[in-house]
Amino acid sequence: MVRLKTNSIVKLFLCIVLCICFLQLPHVNADNISNNAAEFTISPVYPHEQKEDDAGYFDLNVKKLITVPVKVKISNLNKNQDIEYLIKVGNATTNDNGTINYTNFKNKKDTTAKYQLTDFISKTELKQKVTVKAGSSSEVTVNLKVPKQKFPGTIAGGIYVERLTNAYVNEKSGMNTRNHFSMTLPIILTEQAKVKRIAKMELDKVTVKNGPEITAKLHNVKPVMFGKLSIDSKITKKNHTKTLVHKSVNNYQVAPNSSFNFLSSDSSNQLGAGKYTIDMHLQSGKRKWHLVKDFTITAQQCVPLTKRTGWFGVSMLLWIIVVVLILIIAALIVVVVRQRKNLKR
Repeated sequence: MVRLKTNSIVKLFLCIVLCICFLQLPHVNADNISNNAAEFTISPVYPHEQKEDDAGYFDLNVKKLITVPVKVKISNLNKNQDIEYLIKVGNATTNDNGTINYTNFKNKKDTTAKYQLTDFISKTELKQKVTVKAGSSSEVTVNLKVPKQKFPGTIAGGIYVERLTNAYVNEKSGMNTRNHFSMTLPIILTEQAKVKRIAKMELDKVTVKNGPEITAKLHNVKPVMFGKLSIDSKITKKNHTKTLVHKSVNNYQVAPNSSFNFLSSDSSNQLGAGKYTIDMHLQSGKRKWHLVKDFTITAQQCVPLTKRTGWFGVSMLLWIIVVVLILIIAALIVVVVRQRKNLKR
């Protein structure tokens, strides 16, 4: 009987625990899932100038004085709601983490670029809006007008499509918040069948911020895009060979006529004030570059004494205090010894 009562109590306890667990499970609303999904797709409609039909993006070989219709098909997967979309065209740039951004909407052009993609498009087509009916598709056209003057190398950019019909009002805060769902199709433009892929990387400048953080601005000054770029960076004292900071990365991608900031050293480098040299080796396939530049870290930019470490991982400030105390004690000993000698005399 005791065993039966014990089993009954155990079973009752397990039932209570399971009920509590089920009560605490989050309630999933099917409407919330559908509202948080992008609910649309985009696909390229290739013009005659497309090199490969199955590329998945626009890879165009164009001729001067022609207009190329670049069309994007937007499919609204929501069968119950018409959805409005924003379409914008941007230029390709290189992000600081070594990836290519195909939708830079800033008007500032790289000083080494003869043309950029947005130069070939009218202002009215740089930014468009379209409403696609529920469960249907619609095409948006962006016309690329190739100029009379030939352009060398490659021009890159992209078409950006963002869903606009997904805003909701937060009743507690009264703020109008929006979930951003967007997709991008790259556009690669060349005018010659055979492009001379002669790339050239330059080291524009070295920037030092408090800490110090040391950033090298690397610049692709040619209309050539390439990938699998490896960077090996070393920082030494000026006119010295001992490496103080070393950093290496691989598989960077670089857009045509673009620059990016390479963080050569963060604030953990423990570098003090003085003159330094950054030595960088870059390689992409058979392409190789060796870039060197001197820079200075001021007293205001260097690591404070309280954050520097010395021998055995002990703070430099503590070492300085210990040395000063030893010198004071030594001086006092010398004074006491001299006074005793004088008293004896």
